[in-house]
Amino acid sequence: MRYRLTPILAAASLLLTPAAAFADGTADAFSDGSQVGTNAGEHQAEPAALTHGRASKATCTYQLLGADDAQLADQFAAKGWGNAKGDGPGSWYRKICTSDTGQETATVVWIPPRPVDPRALAKDASDRAPIPLPGIRLSPPAGQDQVVNVPTWLWIDPTQWQPVSSSASAGAVTATATAVPESVTWSMGNGDTVSCAGPGTPYEPTTAATGQQPTCSYTFRRSSARAPDGQFMLQATVTWRVTWDAAGAPGGGPLGTVKRTSAIPIHVAEIQALNQ
Repeated sequence: MRYRLTPILAAASLLLTPAAAFADGTADAFSDGSQVGTNAGEHQAEPAALTHGRASKATCTYQLLGADDAQLADQFAAKGWGNAKGDGPGSWYRKICTSDTGQETATVVWIPPRPVDPRALAKDASDRAPIPLPGIRLSPPAGQDQVVNVPTWLWIDPTQWQPVSSSASAGAVTATATAVPESVTWSMGNGDTVSCAGPGTPYEPTTAATGQQPTCSYTFRRSSARAPDGQFMLQATVTWRVTWDAAGAPGGGPLGTVKRTSAIPIHVAEIQALNQ
């Protein structure tokens, strides 16, 4: 009797040993909401479970087995006690599924290597690209009054106006997403907007004003006296265009745009002329 219980206890341990599950493109574990194993855009479909004659959608988590558990799964498969091991390359996973009724089941399955979707990998890289929030620069400087009927210079911190990249890898495939700043939309806080194709030109306080011209500016026609707290909330939104390429797999091209926004309060004053 003791000998007969040993495989059962080993099987229970193999199915129920807790392990963390992830969906981070590492291929260690992955999860889905329809019994479809996914990892960086890869798909391995399995039929939905049937409950009382109707389809029941299950959420399944796949956890890569450690070396000891994988060896135990090999032994079970060799003796016909569990799922068969595939003839080709692959790995053993612990598959834990929860039905829409809350019922949980667990089994161990052999999964061959899944092809990597380089575009999905690039999208993951894009989501983690170090795209900064706009560094707002003004003249007159932020913190000082802007003046009615006097142009306010607008620009973004020049150190931010350069491409940024991020990469993600799965197996032999590495995808790189590159974001390039393209334009700035300034919301002046009074209902007006200004669109500029580039970052704008920094004002140089050591250079004569007559020798400088802004490439992005706005002239307020009324003060902010009647605005909440007597200030306008100025916003700068930079649009970044993202592209991608891959090593180890074909592919590349556009990934759309990403926007980043910063905001600061500004006070706009109206200077009255004195008549003598």
